[in-house]
Amino acid sequence: MIKEYANLKGYYGAPKITKNLCAKGIKCSVSKVSRAMKTLGIRSIVAEKFVHRKSSMSEEEKSKIVNLIKNLEITGINQVWTTDITYIKTIDEGNYYLITYMDAYSRKIVAWNLEEHQTSNEMIETLKKAVDERNPEPGLIIHSDKGSQMRSESYREFISSHNFAYSYTSLNHSCDENAAQESFHASLKKECIYQHKIRNYLQAYSLIYNYIENFYNTKRIHSSINYLSPCDFEKSLHTD
Repeated sequence: MIKEYANLKGYYGAPKITKNLCAKGIKCSVSKVSRAMKTLGIRSIVAEKFVHRKSSMSEEEKSKIVNLIKNLEITGINQVWTTDITYIKTIDEGNYYLITYMDAYSRKIVAWNLEEHQTSNEMIETLKKAVDERNPEPGLIIHSDKGSQMRSESYREFISSHNFAYSYTSLNHSCDENAAQESFHASLKKECIYQHKIRNYLQAYSLIYNYIENFYNTKRIHSSINYLSPCDFEKSLHTD
C-alpha cells in the first residue's frame, strides 16, 4: 500500500488507492487502507480530507441498485457491457472526462468519448455510439458503479427503451465488482497518459484514440481471452 502511495506521489487518499490496488488484483477495502494510512501517518497531499458521507439515496432508490452480473456466467459478446468515467488532467485546460463502455466478454472498448463534463447526457451519447455500432439484442446488461449519472432517470430510460437492463455494483460492494473496467482505465493511464505531459484536449484525445483504437483493441493481448487482442478474439468467435 505504501508503495502505491509513493508511486502516486501522495496525490491519492484511501478511496483512490483502494481502487488502484483492486484494479491490480489486490483485494482490500477503503476502511482497511484508511486504517493503514493512519497507522503510517500518511495522507493525501491534497488539502481537502476525504469525508465519509452518508448515502443520499432514498429507500426506493436503493431498491433499484441490483448487481445482475455478480454470479452471472458471461458466455458471449453483447451480453454484458461495463462502463465507468475517469478524469484526464491537462496542463493548460484542466480536467476532461473519459467515458468508456467495454464488452465484458471480449474486453473490447465498444465506445468512448472524451468530454468536458460528466453528466448523464455524455453517458447517453457515448452509449448511443456503442448501440449504433454493435446493434446488440434486447437483454443486454449495462453494468456500472452507482454514480449519479448512471442512476439518472434519463440514463435508465434510454437503457429501458432499448429493452436492455441496468446493473450496479452492490450497495456495500467490494471494489472488484467492476474490476475489468477499472483495470482498463488504470492501464490506459499507466501505459499512455502518465507517459506524456498533456497540455490540452486535442493532445489528450489524440493519445487516447491511438491507445484504444491502434493498440488496446487491436494489439494488446489478454490472458483471459486466449492471449488475443479484443478485436482478434471477436474475429475468432466468427470462425470457430
